[in-house]
Amino acid sequence: MRSIELLAPAKDKETAIAAVLAGCDALFIGGPAFGARFDAANSFTDLKEICAFAHRFNVKVHLTLNTLLYDEELNKAQEILNEAGKCGVDAVIFQDPAVLQLDIPQGVELHASTQCDISTKEKLKFYENLSVSQAVLARELSLKEIRALHDYCPKIRLEAFVAGALCVGQSGICYISEFMTGRSANRGQCAHICRLPMDLYDKENKPVAHGHLLSMKDNFAGNDLKDLIDAGVSSFKIEGRLKDRDYVVNMTAKFRELLDKLIASSDGTLCRSSSGICKRNFIPDERRTFNRGFTDNLLYGNNDDLVNIKSPKFEGMPIGKVISVNSKGQNTKLLVKPFKNFKIVNGDGFTYFKNGELTGFRCNKASDSNGNVLIEVHGKADIPTNLVLKRNIDTAFIKSLHAKDAVERYMKLKGKLYLENKGENCKLILCYADELERSGKAECSFKSVLGSMALDPKNISDKLKKCADPYLKVESIDFVFDDFNLLTLPISAVNELRRQAQNDYLSKIGKVNPDYKFTLPHPLPRYPYAIDERLVLNNRAKAFYSQLSANDSKLKNIVKQSVMTSRNCLIRNHCLCSKDGGKTSGYTLVIGKHRFKIVCDCVACKMHLIAL
Repeated sequence: MRSIELLAPAKDKETAIAAVLAGCDALFIGGPAFGARFDAANSFTDLKEICAFAHRFNVKVHLTLNTLLYDEELNKAQEILNEAGKCGVDAVIFQDPAVLQLDIPQGVELHASTQCDISTKEKLKFYENLSVSQAVLARELSLKEIRALHDYCPKIRLEAFVAGALCVGQSGICYISEFMTGRSANRGQCAHICRLPMDLYDKENKPVAHGHLLSMKDNFAGNDLKDLIDAGVSSFKIEGRLKDRDYVVNMTAKFRELLDKLIASSDGTLCRSSSGICKRNFIPDERRTFNRGFTDNLLYGNNDDLVNIKSPKFEGMPIGKVISVNSKGQNTKLLVKPFKNFKIVNGDGFTYFKNGELTGFRCNKASDSNGNVLIEVHGKADIPTNLVLKRNIDTAFIKSLHAKDAVERYMKLKGKLYLENKGENCKLILCYADELERSGKAECSFKSVLGSMALDPKNISDKLKKCADPYLKVESIDFVFDDFNLLTLPISAVNELRRQAQNDYLSKIGKVNPDYKFTLPHPLPRYPYAIDERLVLNNRAKAFYSQLSANDSKLKNIVKQSVMTSRNCLIRNHCLCSKDGGKTSGYTLVIGKHRFKIVCDCVACKMHLIAL
C-alpha cells in the first residue's frame, strides 16, 4: 500500500493547528531563523506545542532551514537543529549543503528544498545517494519530466507543489531580487520583483508590451492529482507560508477532499500517511480565498497563459453586473444583478479595473430590490454601468471558515477493561488504543464488599467513553471479564481511572519515525554539474563542492550572467517565437530604472534576463 501525504503550510501556531484540523498529513513551518520566508519565523515554544498537537494524528512537522548560510551562522543553525529535535520536528527542509555536515538529531529526516533546483534525473540521483528522504521538485516540471525522475530514482520520495504561488524564475537560481534590492531570495528575503509592472521593448526600442509581464498565475493541480500519483509523486504540497489561516484551511480541506476520493477509489493501493477522522462543515472552494487566477499548464509542458499581466492582486470571482449607480454626497448606491447562485451580503469586498489599475470597495449594506441587490457604499465610487463586479472578500464564506465546527479532527480509541481479583482484593486495568496501536494504561485497586451494590456495566461503559479532550473519541469499551458483581468501587474511581489512562495515552505520543538517524554517506556521491558561486556562501559548502570537483569554471557564461532563468518566455508571449519563424534577439525588459537584455535558449525553451 502506497502512502500519500498532503503537506500544508503554516506561518504560525494558529495556522498550523488549523491545518491539522483541516486534514493535512504533514505541515511545513519556519523556526526562529533561516527559513525561506523571512517573515514567517516561530519560537521553539510554539514549535513544541505544534509538534505535540500534530503528532496526535501522526501528522509530521517539517521545519524549513532552507536558506543559504554564512560561516558565522552555522553554529546557530546547529543550535536550531538541536532544539528542533527536542521539540519533536520530524523533518528539516534544507538547501545549503553545509546542513548535511551538521549533526542531525535522531528522528529527523532531511528533505531537499525546491531551492536545490531538482529538475534533472542526475540531480535527483545525487540527493538520493546522499540519503535524503524526500525531494521537493522544481515547480516548473511537467508530468512527463516527473515520471522520468521517479523511474530513474524510485527510492527517494517525491514532493510536488499542487497549489499556491508560482515562481516565474527557475527554482533556486533566481537572483533578480538580490540584484535590484540587495534582498536575496536564497536568504528568505525575495522582494517579488516579478510582481511589479514592467515594459518590453524591441531592438528598435519600440514598446511591445506593458504590465505585470512576469506575474505568474497561481498553481492549482486539483484535477491532476491522479496523474501526479501515477507519475510517482507521494507528497502534495500547498504553497503559502505567508498566507493567512482562511487560505490554509480552505486549500487544505479542498485537497483533503480530492485526495480522499482518490484513496477511496484505489482498491486499497493508496492510503493516507496520517490518522484521525476529519470532518468539515463548509464546502471548500479554491476560488473564494486569495488567488491570482489558476493554471496547471506547466504540468503539461505548456508555457502559454501562465501570467496575469493585469494585476498580481486577488481580483475575485465575477458575481454580478452593475445596472445603475447613484452617488449622493459621500455615499454611493449600486444596483447589481447578481449571477445565478451568488448572494451578496454586508461586508463583501468588490474589485474592478479603473484606468488599468485594480481598485475596489466594501459593501456597507446589501438589500434585495426586486430580484436585484442594492449595495450601499460609504464614499464615492466611480463605477460605470454594465460593469461586471468581482468579489474578493466573501464575508459569508469567511464566516463559515471561522465557525467553531468548521473543521474537526479526532482520534478514535478502543478501550478494554480487565479485572484481576484475589478474594476481596481487586484491580481494574483500563487500556485505550488507537488505530496506530499507540496505547495508554491505568490501574485502580479496590476491595470488593460482599453484599454491596455493584456498579452497572453500562454506567461504567458510558463513563469510560467520555473524553475531556476534544480531539479524542472512545468508540467502544470491551469488558474482558464477567464478574460484574465484584465492581463495588465508587463511580468516582472509574472516572479517575479513565482520566489517568487517557493522559497516559497522550504522554506516549512522539515523533513519527523516532528511530531514524540521518548519516552522510562516505564517499560522497558525484555532483553532476558545475556550481554557481552565487550559491556558495560558506566554507563548508565550498569544501563540500570541492570534494565533488564542482565549481563554476564549467558553467556557461549565459548562466553566470543571468539574474533570472524562466520557462515563461516574454518573446513567446508577446512577439513571435523562433520556433514559429520569429527573431528572439534585441529585446529589452525595463523594470523601474533597471534594464535587462533578454536571451532565449530556444532548445531548452527558457528565457534568461541579463542586466545591462
